[in-house]
Amino acid sequence: MSTDRIKVLYVDDEEGNLMAFRAGYRRDFEVYTASNVKDGLALLATTPVHMVISDQRMPGISGTEFLTEVRKRWPKCIRIMLTGYSDIDAVIDAVNKGGIHAYITKPWEPLDLKLRMEQAYEVHALREERERLFNHYRQIFDASGDPIVIVDETGAFHDANPAALAFLGITRDELNDLNIATFSESPYTLATALQGRRQGRSFTNVDLALRTRRGDVVDCLVTANFQGRSPRGKALFQAMVKDITHRKKEEERLKKLNTELDQRVAVRTKQLREAMDDLSAFSYSVAHDLRSPLKSMKALSSHLCSLSDIKGDEEMSEISGRVRLNAQRMTDLVDDLLRFAQADNDAIERASVDIGELVQDCFKELDVTDRVVRLESPAPGAVIIPSDLGMLRVVFTNVLSNALKFTRTRSVAEISVKHSVVDGSHELIISDNGVGFDASKAGQLFGVFKRLHGPDKFEGTGIGLAIVQRVMRKHGGSCWADGAIDQGARIFLRFPTSNAESTMRLAS
Repeated sequence: MSTDRIKVLYVDDEEGNLMAFRAGYRRDFEVYTASNVKDGLALLATTPVHMVISDQRMPGISGTEFLTEVRKRWPKCIRIMLTGYSDIDAVIDAVNKGGIHAYITKPWEPLDLKLRMEQAYEVHALREERERLFNHYRQIFDASGDPIVIVDETGAFHDANPAALAFLGITRDELNDLNIATFSESPYTLATALQGRRQGRSFTNVDLALRTRRGDVVDCLVTANFQGRSPRGKALFQAMVKDITHRKKEEERLKKLNTELDQRVAVRTKQLREAMDDLSAFSYSVAHDLRSPLKSMKALSSHLCSLSDIKGDEEMSEISGRVRLNAQRMTDLVDDLLRFAQADNDAIERASVDIGELVQDCFKELDVTDRVVRLESPAPGAVIIPSDLGMLRVVFTNVLSNALKFTRTRSVAEISVKHSVVDGSHELIISDNGVGFDASKAGQLFGVFKRLHGPDKFEGTGIGLAIVQRVMRKHGGSCWADGAIDQGARIFLRFPTSNAESTMRLAS
């Protein structure tokens, strides 16, 4: 109950009753009194009160007539009638016309009357709060942009907000004669949609197609919550309707795209498998059918060269030498092509690879006869990188052999292998002081058959760095290069790892 004092007006033509009322309740209530109806109405016009208590028998006008007038002017005011006799007709008249909350016989019991007034005010306060909440709900109900309907357990409409009326294409006058099943494809469709969607007294995410009066079929998502019962005892539900037509169309579009994508992937996979089979067949053909004639050409050219030396035929010797040289180049190209094709086929077997030891081993296998080479690399045990030892050996063999080849014109070839940790990754830099290359063409270095120097100056097939790139990609890493003409080149190898913590010591 409110903390404010309850304001009560008591109207009675007997002064003794007025005095008794004031004396008995002035401590509990804010009491006003009037000895006639005219004064009572005048007081009500200037002083709002919560409650009016009137005697039934008064001269000129009865309590029923007075309370009826109060009801017309101040409908929220609580009305109680006092009567000194048991005239049931007067009480019924007061209830019907005056809308009284209660009636009490005179003389009243003080405690009983006090409790009646407090109870009446509590009921009045609860009704006002309910009315306030209902008005708030009604504002939200009417202002909602989503359709909201009130239906009973049979599907009959009891109410709908403006958005629902516009959505269904009906007027409010038509509402009471319609059922939600009217807008469904069939009662069975509605029943099927509701199955399995009940949670307690609610139905959640009911997928339902509704046909509006305009003939449009709209895909909807409906959530219905229990709201109580109608005066006839039927369960009432508030149903919120979401138009998901566009979402459905988008889902269908994505489903179609996924189906087409799956088909395209299947076709691409088939083409890739066929290409891999063709590549395997090509590799087999290269390894067996092409190498054998090349070996025969080399052997025959060597034999022809020996005969030309015996006969002293210089022209024959020159021609046979050129045949042998080109046969050797062709053999080298075949071997490089096979290694390139196999770079993607082998699975990675990671192990802790000692970079210092690997660089030294690879360098020992290279021909440095009559060369002055200064090699700088990590000391054994200083740099350990988790990687495939066999594949990394191919990488360093190719990179170091290139460094030796392109430093051939230098009196002292300077080659270094340095290590650092960048953003948690191992990074190796192999640099040399050779002829270098045009930095603007660095992206071409790792392409198949891409050469930045003519074969008349430096031998090679243009496949070595392409193999390096494939190996690095299989490791999840990357590689790139930079350099300048006549200022050497640098090859960068980066291996991703979360535990790249190592130090480096230099060894000459």
